[in-house]
Amino acid sequence: MKASLKILAPFSSTYGFRAYTISASVDFPMRTVLQEMPAQSHTNQKIACDKTIDQFSLMNLIDSSFSSNGFAPTALLFHEFSRFIDCNFCNTLIRRYTDSKNHSRSVFVYTQMRKLNILPDSSTFPSVLKSVAQLCYGEVGKSIHCNAIQLGFNTDIYTNTALVYMYGICQQPDDARQLFDEIPERNVVTWNALITSYTHNRKFREAIDVFREMLASGAKPGEVTMVGVLSACSHLGALSQGKWIHDYIVRNRLRVNVFVGTALIDMYAKCGDIDEAEKVFKTMGFKNIYTWNVLISAYAMNGQGEAALQAFDRMVVEDFKPDDVTYLGILCACCHQGFVEEGRRRFSNMINQFGLQPKIVHYGCMIDLLGRGGFLDEALEMIHSMRINPDAVIWRALLGACRFHGREELGEFAFRKLMELEPTNGENYVLISNVYIRKKQWAEVGDVRELMDSGGIKKIPGCSSIEIENVVYEFKASDPLKTGHEEIHKMLKDMKSKLKLAGYVAETEMALYDIDEEDKEHNLIYHSEKLALAYGLLNSSEPTLRIMKNLRICQDCHQFFKLASAIYKRTIVVRDIKRFHHFIGGLCSCKDYW
Repeated sequence: MKASLKILAPFSSTYGFRAYTISASVDFPMRTVLQEMPAQSHTNQKIACDKTIDQFSLMNLIDSSFSSNGFAPTALLFHEFSRFIDCNFCNTLIRRYTDSKNHSRSVFVYTQMRKLNILPDSSTFPSVLKSVAQLCYGEVGKSIHCNAIQLGFNTDIYTNTALVYMYGICQQPDDARQLFDEIPERNVVTWNALITSYTHNRKFREAIDVFREMLASGAKPGEVTMVGVLSACSHLGALSQGKWIHDYIVRNRLRVNVFVGTALIDMYAKCGDIDEAEKVFKTMGFKNIYTWNVLISAYAMNGQGEAALQAFDRMVVEDFKPDDVTYLGILCACCHQGFVEEGRRRFSNMINQFGLQPKIVHYGCMIDLLGRGGFLDEALEMIHSMRINPDAVIWRALLGACRFHGREELGEFAFRKLMELEPTNGENYVLISNVYIRKKQWAEVGDVRELMDSGGIKKIPGCSSIEIENVVYEFKASDPLKTGHEEIHKMLKDMKSKLKLAGYVAETEMALYDIDEEDKEHNLIYHSEKLALAYGLLNSSEPTLRIMKNLRICQDCHQFFKLASAIYKRTIVVRDIKRFHHFIGGLCSCKDYW
């Protein structure tokens, strides 16, 4: 049986769909149904089919008609059996496909509803919009939003909540916020959708602001709310706000289920408070693999490699099977501590004992571990033996190791690979420059700078932040006298004098080669993390100062912070792009290996 008809497919200007004509056979599912019928005329066959088929059978028929040939046969089924199809039937299909993560089918069923002029109801939009969000079909979502308004569902709380969520996941947080402000009724799920919108788009401060708005409105947050806002605190390193949220959970007797507990551990870990992370873990009744993974990663990023390995062994004893995320945490722990032999053994066990295939991130950890440990030839051999094509992270890890060990020829090889993959990434140019600077090859340093200038390539500017009394202050590497922070300039000058008496000598080796020594020291003292530290010492009496840095901490700042922790008798926690550094009494948790 063949037929020709018009169906709708994404995307058009009116409803997000455009019409086109197809001609297709629907033999494969329909033939089976018709063969079971008595041999009659075509008319009698149609009547028999109408009598024997019910909606359940039709659902199964539609399920079986989806194939690699596209949606055309299924569209014909909708056309042929339109008399059996109503809004409830479509809603059931949409929910089934959304719940089973067959999102393209869910959206397709919605298009057939519109084609058959079946009016959606309030149950239609939440499910189909969830599928739209997962597919990130923003334009389709907008057309469905228009449908909802035209059909009078613009005041329906469930439809509006689904729309807020859809806009957020489709990377349109401003549209999500605008819609949220306009809707007449909200519930806790609506608030959660807006918080998710901001966290999904890395607007973490806005997510925390929405949480505070939610409390001020009188809405009662639940466990899902807490997971979202704790995630925002984790990314910001906003420990004070995270602690306040933890206190709120306790005061209001909210259930600390496995999701909230895991989010709390993650928040404390990413804010550098490993002791509190451990406390939460110990008080949790039920744990899953994600909880263990977060704890292992917490130990790894906070310089407690031995504790990470012990946690892994406890997890296995308690019959939790490690996954690829577990091993990423374990390999990071080995990498941060320089446990080369242990890293080799764990990497082998990942494959041979637990049957896990390494991903590119695992290879990246191993290349970094071997390279930092001085085994650069072994690292290069591993790169060549990988079943996966090495990405920029792999070559950058090798280049970073060459910088550390002064292997300029291998560094140049890694840099050429990076130029093929990321020709505009300024970090790669900085790394190869540092290789040349360490070898005092100034002509080559000049060549790299010219290459950057001609390509308009810029270094990523250093940026650091510090949280004081629930307010996060940000600093960029600059001269405070140019930005109006004279008190910071004075504090830094005083700090430098005191630290020099304690043995501080500015690490000017890696500074620009074509300026004199005094200017090198001047540039170093105004690194963003030093500005944040000076501001913290001036404005906070807390025994621990916590600073977040968007780049790797440099050698000079590392030495500066070690001495400052002893002289000013403060614990200084710095989270850079690689890991945490806990400076206490003149020492660092990384043991000068980072």
